[in-house]
Amino acid sequence: MIMKRSSKLTIIGISFAVIIFLGLFPYQTVACGGFRRRDYFPGWFWWSQTSPERQGMNSSKIEEMYDFVEANEIDLHSALIIRNGYIVNEEYLNDSKRMEQKSYEWPEADPFIQLRNGNLHCLWSVTKSIVSLLTGIAIEQGLFDLDTTFFEVFPDRWNPTIYGDPVFGDAKLDITVENLLLQNAGIEWNELGDWWPWYFNDFRLDDYLTRNMSYEPGFEHSYAFTYSSGNAEMLSVMIANKSGMTMADFARKYLFRPLKILDSEWDWWEGASTWGTGDLAIKNHGGFGLFMTHRAMARIGLMCLNDGKWRSWWWWRQVVSKEWIEESTSVQITRYNPYFGGWFDYGYLWWPSVNYYSASGLYGQRIIVIPEDNIVVVFTSDDDRSGTLVGFILDAVL
Repeated sequence: MIMKRSSKLTIIGISFAVIIFLGLFPYQTVACGGFRRRDYFPGWFWWSQTSPERQGMNSSKIEEMYDFVEANEIDLHSALIIRNGYIVNEEYLNDSKRMEQKSYEWPEADPFIQLRNGNLHCLWSVTKSIVSLLTGIAIEQGLFDLDTTFFEVFPDRWNPTIYGDPVFGDAKLDITVENLLLQNAGIEWNELGDWWPWYFNDFRLDDYLTRNMSYEPGFEHSYAFTYSSGNAEMLSVMIANKSGMTMADFARKYLFRPLKILDSEWDWWEGASTWGTGDLAIKNHGGFGLFMTHRAMARIGLMCLNDGKWRSWWWWRQVVSKEWIEESTSVQITRYNPYFGGWFDYGYLWWPSVNYYSASGLYGQRIIVIPEDNIVVVFTSDDDRSGTLVGFILDAVL
């Protein structure tokens, strides 16, 4: 007996609906009882929210965090807590107090360097950690490796008269990708003081590379660490040169779109670039300059939490290699610097800690990943003390 065409279409329609339902099932678990799934990921336009208790957290401990913020007048702009993929807490603050509105209240913000379009917060040096992820992707694609030197990518630009050092000679020829990631390239720099005039001169890389050196690249000593936006700027032009794309376009294609981060959720500060044969006219700044919504920041943290993977409908995508996530966020060097509180650990442009690792930026921007508890925390602020709040999150885990 031949099945009627309408019956066939009905069966096909039902089958398609079942497939869609199964693909969406992880997004429905909160409404269907709230049990936890590690493989829940938000879609393009939605992110499921639930109470802290339904994801194994104590809401009263989270309340204590906000009490602490208000009592100590910490200028926190927003906080976002993710557990098991779900939003368990999302707040915007003004004058250290939570607001009913889910948007920033920062009228004095500079629209060029602090808050763009009213919802894109400047990440400052969190940008460096994003550049680390992009470097890992570039290495996975075979564009270069950890031992590739900067002037191997730009051999036509080497000039010993311009870039040679009075003490260390041609040592800048030995600066590798790994040195740039570890902040031990050796070029003199004062991050708090030197970048401001650089800002007004469009961040020319020549201004950085012509500086003297404090030590040879990769020197193994407790003080051989120079926190510098210039190192990440060098990575930016290397990625652009080898990929043939600006770093922003490279990020859009290989990092942001796979994580379902919309173009309206980020912007990247750019300037003129004149580096070597095949270089692009535009350079996206690597040491700072990325602007994002705090939910976009959380997607990056969630991808890192899941070993570089992202779930899209019913399949997984390895956005950044598991090996790179492990290497870049784990301790690579231990150094001493009073500005960073004495002895500290450092990864590849990430800050490892005992219970978590973080991307950290000036004035308290944070993406904090707590692998053992399956938690991602995002803070945007105008106050470096935001980092002290992670203890409240850890205490809230039941």
